[in-house]
Amino acid sequence: MGRPVMKRARPQQSGQGSLDLIEEATHLLRAAPAATLATYYVGAIPFVLGFLYFGAEMSRSPFAGQHLAEAALAMALLFIWMKFWQALFASRIRAQLTAEPPPRWSFRQSIRVVLLQAIIQPSGLFIIPLASIFVLPFAWAYAFYQNVTALAGADSSETSRLVKRAWKQASLWTWQNHIVQGVGLVFGLCVFLNWAVVSFWVPVMLKTLFGIETIFSKSPTAMLNTTSLAAIFGLTYLCVDPILKTIYALRCFHGESLQSGEDLKAGLKRFAVSPQHLAAALVILLSLACGSAATAGQSTPAVATAQDPQSSSGVSPSELNRQISEVIQGRKYAWRMPRQTIVGEDSEKGVITRFLEKLGDLVRDAVRTILDWIDTLIQKAFKSEATNQEWFGFDWRSSLLLFVLLAAVLSALAVFLLRVWRGRKGAAVKAAPGAIHGATDVADENVSADQLPEDGWTKLARSLLEDGEFRLALRAFYLASLAHLAGRNLIGIAHFKSNRDYENELRRRGHAIPDLLPMFGENLSTFERVWYGMHEADRDLVQQFSATVDKIKTAA
Repeated sequence: MGRPVMKRARPQQSGQGSLDLIEEATHLLRAAPAATLATYYVGAIPFVLGFLYFGAEMSRSPFAGQHLAEAALAMALLFIWMKFWQALFASRIRAQLTAEPPPRWSFRQSIRVVLLQAIIQPSGLFIIPLASIFVLPFAWAYAFYQNVTALAGADSSETSRLVKRAWKQASLWTWQNHIVQGVGLVFGLCVFLNWAVVSFWVPVMLKTLFGIETIFSKSPTAMLNTTSLAAIFGLTYLCVDPILKTIYALRCFHGESLQSGEDLKAGLKRFAVSPQHLAAALVILLSLACGSAATAGQSTPAVATAQDPQSSSGVSPSELNRQISEVIQGRKYAWRMPRQTIVGEDSEKGVITRFLEKLGDLVRDAVRTILDWIDTLIQKAFKSEATNQEWFGFDWRSSLLLFVLLAAVLSALAVFLLRVWRGRKGAAVKAAPGAIHGATDVADENVSADQLPEDGWTKLARSLLEDGEFRLALRAFYLASLAHLAGRNLIGIAHFKSNRDYENELRRRGHAIPDLLPMFGENLSTFERVWYGMHEADRDLVQQFSATVDKIKTAA
């Protein structure tokens, strides 16, 4: 027979499963100390904020050309700053994997890492976008630059050696690398959509809960600009990139362990015992051994022989057996006794069935106790010649639920009738024509269109027009138009909204009615000239304004 061919281990063929690798990296990142995450964000947050400021300044500022060189240099320094802290983050993750204390780099080692990152990483700003065009080389290029960050520890002193190590790990386990990047892309897209939804909803919630009006709540499409999208992308990067850095640190660790066996060493370290603990254990074992030997030496002469019918203490064998039986039958030795088989119905029931039955008995006893307590209270409160369990022929324990339901129905009916009565009373007050003129001060700036119905404002306006109060009549007609549009859900009445807010809101909601916005804009201009300006109002102007309000009502 020929010599059997040894197969390669599975990790050398395809490595760890992609999903297993992602799960291990996620668990490793969650178990990492807070200082490890702080190490990453100390470098990443300044770069993201600087990038947002640089993009907004260079795209909008008219003086961008004057300080372009200084801003570009600052962005380059922030980029190297971020890469240095990301390398330190990857080193702390690797130390966590090998069960070693976090690394403490000296000043010279830190400068060496900064120089290595400054030499290699800037080329990735050009190579990775170019690789994404051809799709296939992107996986290797992206993994290479991630590996440069993961392997740039204090032991990396030469650029060529770091490049070879990073490229070797990038070309290892190709399918695992592609699947990890595909899952990372889908996960990043989901995080981006979540941040986009949060960004769109925050202005709406501020307006709804606190009444804070912003430009984004007035026009949600204002969120669709390059600055907002860049901010959402920056938040997504801060959430996703630490997981990717941890994944590629794990890939490099497992890849280099194929030659160095570092993963086995790390596993053995978890079972290693320190010399101090080992010495203490040996001392304890020696002490116990010496104590056992001394006890055995002292008790040997006291042992009775088998031929002696009685022990040296004078206790008879029968008495000794009786005492031993009593001791064995004690509660603390009951666990050593064989269990007795219980024959009956309960032996056929399972553990869950018996537990539910006991729980039901407990609930039943509790309910019975509560009902007995209520029955006792009722008997003490209502004493009669009836029996102890009945009062006027009723069994209180069986009729208690009926009385409770009857009281609930009567209470609900009383609340319903009270609300109906109050609603009719309020409607009668609002419909009273004599109270409209006196209860509402149209000259007050705090009066809004939702304080009276549309017909109420119209009647008030006509009454003021007959009295010669043309300026007040004009405002009453304007408020009537707002009340009508609010009733058609074309605008929303609010104290903090201005007239231009109503116009913009009508432009968004009433785009299906093309003639509505020009008529409202014409009346709005007339109203603001009279109410806020020096333009005089007369009867003809108010009647023309009223006619336009009627056209608005017809169109809407």
